[in-house]
Amino acid sequence: MNVEHYLNYWKEQGIEMEKMPLQYAHALPLPVDIVEFLGSVGLPQESAPYLKFNLSTFPAFVSADDLYDVDRPDISDHLVIGENEEGDPIVIEVMHHYQISYLKVDEDFSSVLINSSLDKLSIFMYLYDQFVQRFGDPDSDGLAFTPQDWEYLNKQLKDIDVVAMEEGSFWTYYLEYLHLENKNK
Repeated sequence: MNVEHYLNYWKEQGIEMEKMPLQYAHALPLPVDIVEFLGSVGLPQESAPYLKFNLSTFPAFVSADDLYDVDRPDISDHLVIGENEEGDPIVIEVMHHYQISYLKVDEDFSSVLINSSLDKLSIFMYLYDQFVQRFGDPDSDGLAFTPQDWEYLNKQLKDIDVVAMEEGSFWTYYLEYLHLENKNK
């Protein structure tokens, strides 16, 4: 997938891209490739499954411990970039090879892996959203897909980021949810 195709897809969905303001670039402990991606390409403001991103205003790039005003050195390197459906912060974990996670605030800030890198997150969101758009059933709120379609999506995602597809991860939860909802129709 190239960047232009990625940007065009979100534009066609009517979803604006969130980009990091250039003034943040020098103040953040992020590698150049991540800064360039966030500044020039960005992330969709919202994406299935229930992800929202904010890269341009507070609390963008605030550390999780500062955001929640807690003395927690274990999350002081977790830079907030968005939130999930529960309002838990989506973060870049600087000291964990810049993996993307969300923090379960009501469970002592336990970390749940989303993806091993930002570029893999963007590809996963693109493929997942594309799947939802393709198999959305206009006659119901659900999706209509075959087991083979679901297996193909799983295979694609595992080929991209096997760590993100381990049991208990963010993506396995939502893929299993899709699978169960489709079976119950």
